[in-house]
Amino acid sequence: MVKTNADLNSLQGLFLNYYIPAANKSIVESWSQISKSTYKHLLNLTKDDLKDNLYETIRLGYVGLFHKYEAYLKALVKATDFLLQEINDMSDLLSIKDYCKKEFGIDIYKSHHHFYITSRISYISNCIKHYDSHPIKKPIHQDFINSDKSKKIEISKECFKADIEDMKKHCELLLSQIMIIGFKQILDHEFYKSKDENLLNNDIKEKYLKAFGNFQLVLSDFIRPKSYFSS
Repeated sequence: MVKTNADLNSLQGLFLNYYIPAANKSIVESWSQISKSTYKHLLNLTKDDLKDNLYETIRLGYVGLFHKYEAYLKALVKATDFLLQEINDMSDLLSIKDYCKKEFGIDIYKSHHHFYITSRISYISNCIKHYDSHPIKKPIHQDFINSDKSKKIEISKECFKADIEDMKKHCELLLSQIMIIGFKQILDHEFYKSKDENLLNNDIKEKYLKAFGNFQLVLSDFIRPKSYFSS
């Protein structure tokens, strides 16, 4: 899990410090050569035409970013299952994946549409891989409803950087959420076990209910997910 988180930082460094600057350098050099060319009057090119190499580099960055996120999520779920394995085995509890399916009706590995940033990154990545980079995959993400569908997705370096930072923040939040999902199942089990055995007094019951209320707040993305796509 730590390695996967480091992979996000590595991808960020590679694209922002090497690949994108290299693409920008290529644009400058190509434009300089065209400007000095004897045949420049025959070339129907503008500087913006040369930017496709930059945008293609950034688009590939989004594909890599989503793959890193998928790896992070799998590693996080696996690590949480391992951490809680002894308790879960003793109480015959479910894995994180199975509990999410039972409690929230979701496949945790396909939960990216429950969050704004992961729904955005996933949408961009899928459009790049399956629709030649055009924002036409349906349902259309809210960020691309008004985009020109005849043009490929074009995202600036600054926007790409902001999306990476938002993804890193989301991964930190997800770490807390997945751990809480694991502890929620344990607390659910203990609550109903105590209730069945008539071991709940008002003080203990109040503490349980307060904890459940906190869980509801932190896990609202799973319990009451928003839609980030056109209907």
